[in-house]
Amino acid sequence: MGTSQSASAQLNLGNHGVQPGLESEYLQYQLSGSDLSKMRSIPACDVGFGLSCNKTGTVLQELVEKNNGSSYRDLLLRAAGGQENYDKFANFYGNNPNLPQVPYASFWQNDSTHIMDGYQYLLGQTLSRNPVEGLGLVTKNFSWAPLSGTNDALSLRSGLVNLKLSYGRLLLEEVAKIPNIEQQIQSLDLSPKMKEFYQQTLSQGIEALNKGDETQLQQSIFHVLSHPYTLEGGEWGRPIIGIGKELTALVGEGLPGESFLASPLALLEGDAIAIDLPAGIGGDVFVTEGEDFPGWLAGGPLALLLLLFLNGDNSSLPVPVANIIGDIAPNIVGGGGDSGVPDTVGSKPPGNEVQSVPEPSTVKSLFLLVITLCMLSYQQRHKLAKVQAIQFGD
Repeated sequence: MGTSQSASAQLNLGNHGVQPGLESEYLQYQLSGSDLSKMRSIPACDVGFGLSCNKTGTVLQELVEKNNGSSYRDLLLRAAGGQENYDKFANFYGNNPNLPQVPYASFWQNDSTHIMDGYQYLLGQTLSRNPVEGLGLVTKNFSWAPLSGTNDALSLRSGLVNLKLSYGRLLLEEVAKIPNIEQQIQSLDLSPKMKEFYQQTLSQGIEALNKGDETQLQQSIFHVLSHPYTLEGGEWGRPIIGIGKELTALVGEGLPGESFLASPLALLEGDAIAIDLPAGIGGDVFVTEGEDFPGWLAGGPLALLLLLFLNGDNSSLPVPVANIIGDIAPNIVGGGGDSGVPDTVGSKPPGNEVQSVPEPSTVKSLFLLVITLCMLSYQQRHKLAKVQAIQFGD
């Protein structure tokens, strides 16, 4: 557990780069049209992978599996009320293949568009605040579901938060059964400051669990699953990555859907979760086998995206990017955007024409690199998922 368990190369952008496993979230961030110069994300990955980088939950899940054999998949299904209830829950989200990663994705009270590891970039869209009939009945079967709606209805976003909180509480309960958990954390091959951070975060969670204070417990779970260890500071351990203004020429359309607060969850400045599923937990990567794989990795939209970047004579002009988002939930309206290139006005004397020679574009090269890394990352996850025969929602 001393190093990030990843076979991917890091995408070095700005001061901190994009951590291995977060390439797809970075691409979705670009497609959303959000300002790259304001982008915040996890600045380092000494433990874990993707959205689980440097999280206390990553360390705790590894220790739980080591002591009693309960894998991330086992705990997630128990938290969701079993396989059958999980399948019903997944149907409300179009059986999105990234749904199992939700417990480590970021949820912010204002659904900030500048947090690159936010749930909206994991799933491909922001979810509506409107209650969905029947979802509340399903989440009532979770091991814990503190957010409730009206009668049997619950918003899609609150349903995801319930899954996160349910898994987080179950994880703390399992850790509390390990008699020498503090000594096991101290024995890890990590820096003293990292071990101190994980020990302190765990102690607060166990204290809240024993006191039975649900408000404090929710806050503690967000710290366990959301707050990465870092020396960089920033909002909940997420400093500005530091990408230059030259890359903000990528133009896109904002993600569809409304920004809203989770039901009663007015506890925190921001509650971050993130996950490329505990791929860093024991080296396992959990990928759902499903038919709704995000559209931006499919051949057709990807080819269109490449054409948009490769065609044209002037590499310095803003390039329109299509807003490619997969189907996830009802009541979502997609959008598109375009940017025009102004016509040149005026004429030049005959014989004095100057022909411009197109120059290579750094933006194009970086964007193509991102796409390549995303494809390699997906292939890696897909192969591991098949080998381990881990399937959600089949």
